Amino acid sequence: MTSLRRISCFMMFLLCIGSGLHAQTPDTTVTGTGSDFYRTTAFGIGLNVGLVSGAGLSGRGTFPGGFIVQGSFFVITLGEWTHFNIGAEAQYSMIRNPDWRLYSLLGMGYYNSTTDDTARPGNRIANPFRTGLGIGYEWFAGDQFVISIAGALTYFPSTGEFLPTPEAGLFFYFR
Repeated sequence: MTSLRRISCFMMFLLCIGSGLHAQTPDTTVTGTGSDFYRTTAFGIGLNVGLVSGAGLSGRGTFPGGFIVQGSFFVITLGEWTHFNIGAEAQYSMIRNPDWRLYSLLGMGYYNSTTDDTARPGNRIANPFRTGLGIGYEWFAGDQFVISIAGALTYFPSTGEFLPTPEAGLFFYFR
């Protein structure tokens, strides 16, 4: 069995374990920011820095079943250099608490960095596409603020590499 198949099987195993876990049903008598997110749909904007699902401005949708979808993008031009990335991430809350949550994530992204130099045209990033599977922790830092950190095992199809990558975010929620 090739190493790619072994790692794919391991990732599928992790997904099966995660899907078998049932998120805790929030107690309706408990109050707090997290409790509100688990009972209603909420949307957020913020900043995300990650090598799996994009870095930059992010938007989120939080749904009562414990699912969150997130998209991120960033564009900057400095002189002859232009950098662009876009990504998406799906999250599932494995453990939910009024003050924090533990979640699994599945993300993917595309990164592009180019220059006006005609001698070296095209994308300067060796692995522009990537996808990853990981675990994260999120802390409700106030009535509408969330701080999150995560780690993912990231697969780079261009080179066939798997690398652990970090991710962090700060979000403001509104309803």
